[in-house]
Amino acid sequence: MTVTFNFVYRHRIRLLVLLAGLVTIDVVWVAGTYLVYPGYLDHGESIVAMTSWRLFQGFAIYPPFDGPDRTMNIYGPVASLMHAAVYALAGQGVASSKAAGLAATLLLPVVVFFTHKPRGSGAALAAAILAAGLILVGIPFTIWNRPDPMMMLLVAVAVWTMRAPGGSDDGNPGWGKDLVIALSGGLAVGLKVHAGLYFMPVVLVHCWGRGLRPFFFIAAVSAAVTFAPFLFEPFSLADYLSWFPLVGEKPFSFAVFIKVLRYGLFYLSPVLFFTAALQWANGAVSRVEWVYFLSFLACVAVVVVPASKPGAGWYYMAPFLAISVDMIVRYSSLVTRNKTFVRAGCAVLVAALLVISVPVQKRFFRALHWQTSEKITLDLNNIIGAYPTKSIQMGVGDSIPGYNTTFYRPLLVFAGHPFTLDVGVMIELSKMGVSLHKGTLRRLETCHTDVWLVPKGERPFALIGYYGNRVFDDTFRNTFLGNYEKRKRFTYFDAWVCKE
Repeated sequence: MTVTFNFVYRHRIRLLVLLAGLVTIDVVWVAGTYLVYPGYLDHGESIVAMTSWRLFQGFAIYPPFDGPDRTMNIYGPVASLMHAAVYALAGQGVASSKAAGLAATLLLPVVVFFTHKPRGSGAALAAAILAAGLILVGIPFTIWNRPDPMMMLLVAVAVWTMRAPGGSDDGNPGWGKDLVIALSGGLAVGLKVHAGLYFMPVVLVHCWGRGLRPFFFIAAVSAAVTFAPFLFEPFSLADYLSWFPLVGEKPFSFAVFIKVLRYGLFYLSPVLFFTAALQWANGAVSRVEWVYFLSFLACVAVVVVPASKPGAGWYYMAPFLAISVDMIVRYSSLVTRNKTFVRAGCAVLVAALLVISVPVQKRFFRALHWQTSEKITLDLNNIIGAYPTKSIQMGVGDSIPGYNTTFYRPLLVFAGHPFTLDVGVMIELSKMGVSLHKGTLRRLETCHTDVWLVPKGERPFALIGYYGNRVFDDTFRNTFLGNYEKRKRFTYFDAWVCKE
């Protein structure tokens, strides 16, 4: 055993390089596979893809509840802007709608590596491997096009800035670093409004011992970045804020809370390493480290609340990734006694992440139904070709499996068809008790959309949503049935055409 340990320790850098290379290949393989996969795994991805493309048509990203459109949820304006930027460079498409999130995922371990490079190659490699392991365990939440991967990257950039030479460790951060942290935080809050919580530990450590001026500077710049998009017409601040009272009414779910704790335990592993530092550090742990650790725990406790509501989940913990890794590396470096035990703890943590990621990746690859995805894409293209002069939208049937086939609805929007009613948004609003506007029913009566697609063989708009409630009431369904009829069956969809 001693001989084996000595061998591993002597060749630790080479072994870490080898492991880092293998894990990097794995992350790139997963991300690349999902990039070229011609579909989506989640209905929220479809919403983000479509609303981002609508920016080019000048449509409102946050339509008012007292209007006929139901097309966007509570994501901030940056969620649409970052994908619109990719569309501007690469054009619209399923792959380009995923590119921003996947790029953030791939950059994250790189940023973590360079964050800890000043501590030595071993620490940097171990940190990057930990980051990659957390990414793999979190699939698909860490690679989808929703805001989470970009938030993870922005927090990592803030940690890198905090730890960069000339940072808080030697008491001379500089305003340039304040600006980078402020921009990162502002962009993150522009993705999800609660994202400021992920930056609070970083900001406190970065500003420690410098008075309140840098703190207020970071807060002011972050707020300016967050609110800047609302100066432009597609983004209505009032309509965006109208979502929050509704979301606040969602009940706390103990079942979701248990899942958050179970799947979020890896992000709380710094607790063990901080305890080791308290026991085996050469001297007392500094006050700033206590501030860092306790503020982290406080922010985790606050984030757990929205994470434990229906429709949320443990992935609300994912943006803490860079902070968790930073704490593990930092607290491990403070230990001067029993360092072998601490290193073994790091090795066990990495091994646990990589082992647990195996079934996670298997589930991910099983969920990619390539042939079905290609057939649905072909079916939609055939439908578009069959109705070249008609406007087409995606409806819904009466089952969740049928609803999953509608995740490809961005293909219609990319082809220039209207987008006025999203079933994913309606699932949320119907649960919150938001009534449909009369204008929505009037659009059905006047055949604002010529053709509605419904999963083949299903009753139109009779879905029971994820929360167990009916998504569309009888008035909507009767209005639809009174004005549309099923005209043609395709491979996966029935075409319900306006009665003329």
